[in-house]
Amino acid sequence: MPELYGAIGNTHDGVFFTEGTVDGTPQFLGSVTVEISRQNSNLTDVKTQLAAQAKRMGANVIQQFKYGQKAHKWWEQVFTFKWDTESWHGSGQAVRVK
Repeated sequence: MPELYGAIGNTHDGVFFTEGTVDGTPQFLGSVTVEISRQNSNLTDVKTQLAAQAKRMGANVIQQFKYGQKAHKWWEQVFTFKWDTESWHGSGQAVRVK
């Protein structure tokens, strides 16, 4: 994996993603989060949506990136518009590094 700003991660849609934190004093711009409950979604879809949120805030890094899948409860599938039995989710801190 590439290293950038003193952290190991990768770049997607012009935003650097790392599960750690970057060196220096990055400017914290806010938290980003996404949940996708659509069939055939994947980690790339999560990163695409998070990168779009981060860029709108002026960020070029998402640090403390967390992601995964979680199963829907039976009542969520019956009473809401969940299209699949699982959702992808992701979150992190949008920061600007100069």
